[in-house]
Amino acid sequence: MAPISRNQRQQSRASFHPSSDTATYRDLLLFEERLKTNAAQLQRRKSRYQLFLLHLMIVIAFLLSEVLLQTSFLDIPYTNLLRKVLPDVYGGAENLKPHPYFASGLLFVLVTALLLFFASGMYAEKIAYANRYVPHANKALRNFNMYLNVRRPPLRSTFSITSFSFIFHRPTQPRAPSPTLRPSKAPAPMAPIPPANSPRGELIFSSRVDRGFRESYERYRAAFERKRDERERCERGKTWTGWIANKMPWNQPPIGPPVLVAPSRTASGRGRGSVVGTPLGSRRSSPMPRPGTRDTPAVRTID
Repeated sequence: MAPISRNQRQQSRASFHPSSDTATYRDLLLFEERLKTNAAQLQRRKSRYQLFLLHLMIVIAFLLSEVLLQTSFLDIPYTNLLRKVLPDVYGGAENLKPHPYFASGLLFVLVTALLLFFASGMYAEKIAYANRYVPHANKALRNFNMYLNVRRPPLRSTFSITSFSFIFHRPTQPRAPSPTLRPSKAPAPMAPIPPANSPRGELIFSSRVDRGFRESYERYRAAFERKRDERERCERGKTWTGWIANKMPWNQPPIGPPVLVAPSRTASGRGRGSVVGTPLGSRRSSPMPRPGTRDTPAVRTID
Protein backbone atom coordinates (compact mmCIF):
# COMPACT_ATOMS: atom_id res chain seq x y z
CA MET A 1 0.00 0.00 0.00
CA ALA A 2 1.41 3.40 -1.03
CA PRO A 3 1.94 5.85 1.85
CA ILE A 4 -0.44 8.85 2.02
CA SER A 5 1.32 12.13 1.46
CA ARG A 6 1.00 15.10 3.79
CA ASN A 7 -0.87 17.18 1.21
CA GLN A 8 -3.49 14.48 0.74
CA ARG A 9 -4.04 14.21 4.49
CA GLN A 10 -4.40 17.98 4.85
CA GLN A 11 -6.83 18.07 1.92
CA SER A 12 -8.94 15.29 3.43
CA ARG A 13 -9.08 17.14 6.73
CA ALA A 14 -9.93 20.47 5.13
CA SER A 15 -12.68 19.13 2.84
CA PHE A 16 -16.21 18.63 4.12
CA HIS A 17 -18.58 16.01 2.71
CA PRO A 18 -22.14 16.46 4.05
CA SER A 19 -24.83 13.89 3.39
CA SER A 20 -26.50 14.44 0.01
CA ASP A 21 -30.14 13.60 0.68
CA THR A 22 -33.47 15.37 0.50
CA ALA A 23 -33.77 15.86 4.26
CA THR A 24 -30.48 17.77 4.37
CA TYR A 25 -31.46 19.91 1.39
CA ARG A 26 -34.86 20.70 2.90
CA ASP A 27 -33.43 21.72 6.29
CA LEU A 28 -30.74 23.82 4.65
CA LEU A 29 -33.28 25.49 2.38
CA LEU A 30 -35.53 26.33 5.34
CA PHE A 31 -32.53 27.83 7.14
CA GLU A 32 -31.62 29.89 4.07
CA GLU A 33 -35.19 31.14 3.63
CA ARG A 34 -35.30 32.19 7.27
CA LEU A 35 -32.09 34.19 6.88
CA LYS A 36 -33.30 35.89 3.71
CA THR A 37 -36.73 36.62 5.20
CA ASN A 38 -35.21 38.23 8.30
CA ALA A 39 -32.85 40.32 6.16
CA ALA A 40 -35.72 41.47 3.93
CA GLN A 41 -37.93 42.38 6.91
CA LEU A 42 -35.12 44.37 8.49
CA GLN A 43 -34.51 46.24 5.26
CA ARG A 44 -38.20 47.09 4.90
CA ARG A 45 -38.35 48.33 8.49
CA LYS A 46 -35.19 50.33 7.92
CA SER A 47 -36.75 51.98 4.85
CA ARG A 48 -39.89 52.97 6.78
CA TYR A 49 -37.93 54.57 9.62
CA GLN A 50 -35.60 56.31 7.19
CA LEU A 51 -38.63 57.79 5.46
CA PHE A 52 -40.03 58.94 8.82
CA LEU A 53 -36.68 60.50 9.72
CA LEU A 54 -36.49 62.28 6.37
CA HIS A 55 -39.98 63.77 6.78
CA LEU A 56 -39.16 64.85 10.30
CA MET A 57 -36.04 66.69 9.19
CA ILE A 58 -37.89 68.37 6.31
CA VAL A 59 -40.56 69.68 8.68
CA ILE A 60 -37.89 70.90 11.11
CA ALA A 61 -36.12 72.76 8.30
CA PHE A 62 -39.44 74.30 7.25
CA LEU A 63 -40.19 75.49 10.80
CA LEU A 64 -36.66 76.84 11.18
CA SER A 65 -37.25 79.05 8.17
CA GLU A 66 -40.50 80.25 9.74
CA VAL A 67 -38.87 81.07 13.09
CA LEU A 68 -35.46 82.40 12.05
CA LEU A 69 -36.14 83.90 8.61
CA GLN A 70 -39.66 85.13 9.47
CA THR A 71 -41.25 83.66 6.34
CA SER A 72 -44.99 83.32 5.86
CA PHE A 73 -45.24 79.90 4.18
CA LEU A 74 -47.13 78.52 7.19
CA ASP A 75 -49.99 80.98 6.64
CA ILE A 76 -51.19 79.19 3.48
CA PRO A 77 -51.90 75.72 4.99
CA TYR A 78 -53.18 77.36 8.19
CA THR A 79 -55.74 79.42 6.25
CA ASN A 80 -56.90 76.48 4.12
CA LEU A 81 -57.30 74.28 7.20
CA LEU A 82 -59.49 76.81 8.99
CA ARG A 83 -61.63 77.29 5.89
CA LYS A 84 -62.36 73.58 5.66
CA VAL A 85 -62.89 72.98 9.38
CA LEU A 86 -64.89 76.16 10.15
CA PRO A 87 -66.36 77.42 6.88
CA ASP A 88 -69.03 79.51 8.62
CA VAL A 89 -66.51 81.53 10.62
CA TYR A 90 -63.49 81.69 8.31
CA GLY A 91 -65.19 81.21 4.94
CA GLY A 92 -64.37 84.69 3.65
CA ALA A 93 -60.96 85.04 5.27
CA GLU A 94 -58.07 85.47 2.87
CA ASN A 95 -54.87 85.54 4.90
CA LEU A 96 -54.84 84.21 8.44
CA LYS A 97 -51.73 84.12 10.56
CA PRO A 98 -51.21 81.60 13.37
CA HIS A 99 -50.19 82.51 16.88
CA PRO A 100 -46.61 83.88 17.08
CA TYR A 101 -45.55 81.03 19.35
CA PHE A 102 -47.21 78.30 17.28
CA ALA A 103 -44.21 77.70 14.98
CA SER A 104 -41.74 77.98 17.88
CA GLY A 105 -43.66 75.48 20.03
CA LEU A 106 -44.06 73.00 17.16
CA LEU A 107 -40.35 73.32 16.34
CA PHE A 108 -39.45 72.60 19.97
CA VAL A 109 -41.63 69.46 19.97
CA LEU A 110 -40.14 68.12 16.73
CA VAL A 111 -36.55 68.80 17.75
CA THR A 112 -37.20 66.99 21.04
CA ALA A 113 -38.64 64.04 19.12
CA LEU A 114 -35.55 63.99 16.90
CA LEU A 115 -33.21 63.98 19.88
CA LEU A 116 -35.19 61.20 21.57
CA PHE A 117 -35.08 59.17 18.37
CA PHE A 118 -31.29 58.96 18.66
CA ALA A 119 -30.95 59.04 22.46
CA SER A 120 -33.45 56.25 23.14
CA GLY A 121 -31.65 53.83 20.80
CA MET A 122 -34.41 53.82 18.21
CA TYR A 123 -31.95 54.63 15.44
CA ALA A 124 -29.55 51.87 16.48
CA GLU A 125 -32.38 49.33 16.77
CA LYS A 126 -34.43 50.13 13.68
CA ILE A 127 -31.88 51.41 11.17
CA ALA A 128 -28.32 50.55 12.20
CA TYR A 129 -29.13 46.95 13.17
CA ALA A 130 -30.36 46.23 9.64
CA ASN A 131 -26.91 47.15 8.33
CA ARG A 132 -25.16 44.86 10.83
CA TYR A 133 -27.42 41.82 10.45
CA VAL A 134 -25.84 40.30 7.34
CA PRO A 135 -22.19 40.83 8.46
CA HIS A 136 -22.96 39.26 11.85
CA ALA A 137 -24.73 36.35 10.17
CA ASN A 138 -21.79 35.77 7.82
CA LYS A 139 -19.39 35.89 10.75
CA ALA A 140 -21.33 33.04 12.37
CA LEU A 141 -21.75 31.14 9.09
CA ARG A 142 -18.00 31.20 8.45
CA ASN A 143 -17.54 28.31 10.89
CA PHE A 144 -19.95 26.23 8.78
CA ASN A 145 -18.27 27.07 5.43
CA MET A 146 -21.26 29.16 4.30
CA TYR A 147 -21.82 32.76 3.26
CA LEU A 148 -25.03 34.74 2.76
CA ASN A 149 -24.53 36.68 -0.45
CA VAL A 150 -26.87 39.66 -0.74
CA ARG A 151 -24.75 41.69 -3.14
CA ARG A 152 -26.56 43.26 -6.08
CA PRO A 153 -25.13 44.19 -9.47
CA PRO A 154 -24.12 47.87 -9.72
CA LEU A 155 -26.35 50.31 -11.56
CA ARG A 156 -23.58 50.99 -14.04
CA SER A 157 -23.76 47.40 -15.29
CA THR A 158 -27.57 47.51 -15.35
CA PHE A 159 -27.75 50.74 -17.38
CA SER A 160 -24.69 50.18 -19.48
CA ILE A 161 -26.22 51.66 -22.66
CA THR A 162 -26.09 55.46 -22.69
CA SER A 163 -26.56 58.12 -25.34
CA PHE A 164 -22.81 58.84 -25.46
CA SER A 165 -22.03 55.24 -26.43
CA PHE A 166 -23.83 55.71 -29.75
CA ILE A 167 -22.09 59.00 -30.54
CA PHE A 168 -18.55 58.31 -29.30
CA HIS A 169 -18.22 54.60 -29.95
CA ARG A 170 -14.79 53.12 -29.39
CA PRO A 171 -14.07 49.44 -29.88
CA THR A 172 -12.68 47.84 -26.79
CA GLN A 173 -9.53 45.80 -27.20
CA PRO A 174 -8.43 43.26 -24.63
CA ARG A 175 -5.29 44.30 -22.81
CA ALA A 176 -2.50 41.85 -22.32
CA PRO A 177 -1.81 41.19 -18.66
CA SER A 178 1.38 42.83 -17.58
CA PRO A 179 3.84 40.46 -15.96
CA THR A 180 4.17 41.37 -12.32
CA LEU A 181 6.67 39.88 -9.98
CA ARG A 182 5.02 38.58 -6.82
CA PRO A 183 7.04 37.29 -3.91
CA SER A 184 6.58 33.61 -3.24
CA LYS A 185 5.67 34.11 0.43
CA ALA A 186 2.90 36.65 -0.25
CA PRO A 187 -0.62 35.13 -0.15
CA ALA A 188 -2.66 35.16 -3.33
CA PRO A 189 -5.49 37.72 -3.35
CA MET A 190 -9.00 36.33 -2.81
CA ALA A 191 -11.40 36.46 -5.73
CA PRO A 192 -14.26 38.93 -5.18
CA ILE A 193 -17.68 37.45 -4.52
CA PRO A 194 -19.96 37.97 -7.56
CA PRO A 195 -23.44 39.49 -7.18
CA ALA A 196 -26.24 37.13 -6.18
CA ASN A 197 -28.45 35.68 -8.89
CA SER A 198 -31.58 36.22 -6.79
CA PRO A 199 -32.64 39.72 -5.69
CA ARG A 200 -33.32 38.33 -2.19
CA GLY A 201 -29.82 36.88 -1.94
CA GLU A 202 -28.52 33.34 -1.85
CA LEU A 203 -26.49 31.06 0.38
CA ILE A 204 -23.15 30.05 -1.11
CA PHE A 205 -20.65 27.52 0.16
CA SER A 206 -16.92 27.51 0.60
CA SER A 207 -14.67 25.55 -1.73
CA ARG A 208 -14.05 23.14 1.15
CA VAL A 209 -17.56 21.74 0.77
CA ASP A 210 -17.93 18.87 -1.68
CA ARG A 211 -18.65 20.10 -5.19
CA GLY A 212 -21.28 17.44 -5.79
CA PHE A 213 -23.21 18.57 -2.72
CA ARG A 214 -23.06 22.20 -3.81
CA GLU A 215 -24.34 21.47 -7.31
CA SER A 216 -27.11 19.18 -6.03
CA TYR A 217 -28.28 21.78 -3.53
CA GLU A 218 -28.30 24.50 -6.17
CA ARG A 219 -30.52 22.32 -8.37
CA TYR A 220 -32.81 21.63 -5.43
CA ARG A 221 -33.03 25.34 -4.63
CA ALA A 222 -33.69 26.24 -8.26
CA ALA A 223 -36.55 23.72 -8.41
CA PHE A 224 -38.05 25.13 -5.19
CA GLU A 225 -37.84 28.72 -6.40
CA ARG A 226 -39.37 27.77 -9.76
CA LYS A 227 -42.33 26.08 -8.04
CA ARG A 228 -42.77 29.05 -5.73
CA ASP A 229 -42.77 31.48 -8.66
CA GLU A 230 -45.37 29.39 -10.44
CA ARG A 231 -47.56 29.34 -7.33
CA GLU A 232 -47.24 33.11 -6.96
CA ARG A 233 -48.13 33.60 -10.62
CA CYS A 234 -51.25 31.49 -10.16
CA GLU A 235 -52.28 33.47 -7.09
CA ARG A 236 -51.58 36.75 -8.85
CA GLY A 237 -53.49 35.64 -11.95
CA LYS A 238 -56.76 35.35 -10.00
CA THR A 239 -57.16 39.14 -10.19
CA TRP A 240 -57.47 41.07 -13.44
CA THR A 241 -54.55 43.36 -12.60
CA GLY A 242 -52.36 40.35 -11.80
CA TRP A 243 -53.46 38.63 -15.01
CA ILE A 244 -52.36 41.68 -17.02
CA ALA A 245 -49.05 41.78 -15.11
CA ASN A 246 -48.42 38.10 -15.88
CA LYS A 247 -48.83 38.77 -19.60
CA MET A 248 -46.05 41.32 -19.62
CA PRO A 249 -42.81 40.11 -21.27
CA TRP A 250 -40.65 40.85 -18.22
CA ASN A 251 -42.87 38.66 -16.04
CA GLN A 252 -42.63 35.56 -18.19
CA PRO A 253 -41.24 32.50 -16.34
CA PRO A 254 -37.74 31.41 -17.43
CA ILE A 255 -37.49 28.15 -19.32
CA GLY A 256 -35.05 25.83 -17.57
CA PRO A 257 -34.06 22.18 -17.81
CA PRO A 258 -36.34 19.64 -16.13
CA VAL A 259 -35.47 18.68 -12.59
CA LEU A 260 -36.34 15.21 -11.40
CA VAL A 261 -36.03 13.47 -8.07
CA ALA A 262 -33.95 10.32 -8.17
CA PRO A 263 -33.44 8.00 -5.21
CA SER A 264 -29.97 7.94 -3.72
CA ARG A 265 -28.55 5.57 -1.16
CA THR A 266 -27.27 7.05 2.07
CA ALA A 267 -24.85 5.65 4.56
CA SER A 268 -27.67 4.18 6.65
CA GLY A 269 -28.91 2.11 3.71
CA ARG A 270 -32.23 3.91 3.26
CA GLY A 271 -33.09 5.36 -0.10
CA ARG A 272 -33.91 9.04 -0.12
CA GLY A 273 -34.67 11.27 -3.04
CA SER A 274 -32.21 13.85 -4.27
CA VAL A 275 -32.84 16.41 -6.94
CA VAL A 276 -30.88 15.74 -10.08
CA GLY A 277 -31.18 16.99 -13.62
CA THR A 278 -31.54 14.42 -16.38
CA PRO A 279 -30.93 14.99 -20.07
CA LEU A 280 -33.71 14.58 -22.59
CA GLY A 281 -32.21 11.46 -24.11
CA SER A 282 -32.27 9.55 -20.83
CA ARG A 283 -36.05 9.51 -20.43
CA ARG A 284 -36.55 6.25 -22.27
CA SER A 285 -37.86 3.49 -20.08
CA SER A 286 -35.56 0.53 -19.70
CA PRO A 287 -37.04 -2.89 -20.64
CA MET A 288 -38.18 -5.04 -17.77
CA PRO A 289 -36.12 -8.22 -17.32
CA ARG A 290 -37.94 -11.47 -17.85
CA PRO A 291 -38.31 -13.91 -14.98
CA GLY A 292 -35.81 -16.70 -14.94
CA THR A 293 -32.96 -14.71 -16.45
CA ARG A 294 -29.69 -13.92 -14.77
CA ASP A 295 -30.67 -10.36 -13.97
CA THR A 296 -33.67 -11.48 -11.90
CA PRO A 297 -32.81 -12.66 -8.39
CA ALA A 298 -34.31 -15.95 -7.28
CA VAL A 299 -37.12 -15.75 -4.76
CA ARG A 300 -37.24 -18.35 -2.01
CA THR A 301 -40.29 -19.12 0.06
CA ILE A 302 -39.65 -19.43 3.76
CA ASP A 303 -41.99 -21.78 5.49
